[in-house]
Amino acid sequence: MSAEKLESQCEKNLPNLFLKNMEIMNTYHYLIDEISDPRVSDWLFMSNPFGIILILLTYLSFVLYFGPRYMKNRKPYTLKKTMICYNISIAIANLVSFYGILTSGYTTHLSLGCEPFVISNNPMSLRMAEWIWWMVILKIIELADTVIFIARKKYNQTSFLHVYHHTITVSSVWIACKYAPGGMWTFVFLPNCVVHVFMYTYYFCACLGPKMQKIITPWKKYMTLLQLIQFVIMMIHTFQAFLPSCEPTRKPLACIYISQIVIIASMFLDFYRKSYLKKKIE
Repeated sequence: MSAEKLESQCEKNLPNLFLKNMEIMNTYHYLIDEISDPRVSDWLFMSNPFGIILILLTYLSFVLYFGPRYMKNRKPYTLKKTMICYNISIAIANLVSFYGILTSGYTTHLSLGCEPFVISNNPMSLRMAEWIWWMVILKIIELADTVIFIARKKYNQTSFLHVYHHTITVSSVWIACKYAPGGMWTFVFLPNCVVHVFMYTYYFCACLGPKMQKIITPWKKYMTLLQLIQFVIMMIHTFQAFLPSCEPTRKPLACIYISQIVIIASMFLDFYRKSYLKKKIE
């Protein structure tokens, strides 16, 4: 190809490339700035998704590669005191979060019906947004579950369900805080917090020794059953957003919520069936 033709071809390609880059930048600006809640944009991890993405990539890298590789020729850590402190702290944090979200609207003006998300600077609305942000922080901290499993060489507990659940939960809570930290979209956190209070209390009791483990083991299947009930409640409530008159601009958020609830619920149901129902049949 001659120099003239090559130069002509470059001149044609450069405007196309520039337009594509502009489209990408405009889409990014639209998603991150225009349709998000401006009140949370200056809060930690909320200005853009890169902080959360980095945390999740670090988490997955450790869980899937670096953690098992580091522990390969090492004895498992006991971490009994660490787990006792961790589990009781997370249980209390979920209880406090439940109370915070409940009293930021559900005990006053929010119903269990379709409650549109409205960006407002009134104290109650800001308080709700702050509590949803704290849920982002709490879900990041809960990634430590998997780190503890790996340090103890409990690789059977780092299942695809466990890792997927933690990863998607952090992502979903960030999306909720970024785009709709108010109205009906905050309801899903109430049953989630309740379930986690019971779940981490159960884990705390399991750390107290064989005698306590013997007492609580029969209740283990009910922890999974409680998770499944939680997902049903979440789905029923979120389905309201698909009504024509309910949240017309946030139906994509409902699709994200429902799709992930269905995926995770189906995996929990499969786990429950294999772990408890199949054993009964056998």
